[in-house]
Amino acid sequence: MNIEKNIIEYLRKLPPDKQQEVLDFTQFLSQKSTLPKPNPNLTPEQRSANWLAWVDSHKSSNPPLPDEALHRDSMYEDE
Repeated sequence: MNIEKNIIEYLRKLPPDKQQEVLDFTQFLSQKSTLPKPNPNLTPEQRSANWLAWVDSHKSSNPPLPDEALHRDSMYEDE
């Protein structure tokens, strides 16, 4: 069985909320693979401007988590 069929088989067994998580993760992986490559000929200011433009163009429609949620769900006990 190829990987696509295998993923679909597992995906269909998941509840809708977990299917959404899979979709979110695959979108994250897709965006991660499109990170801009640094141009060594640009100044640091130009690189920063390019990076910020890229970030703005990839903003999620999901609101950011409040700080307390980040700490509550942290895998580290001392945070």
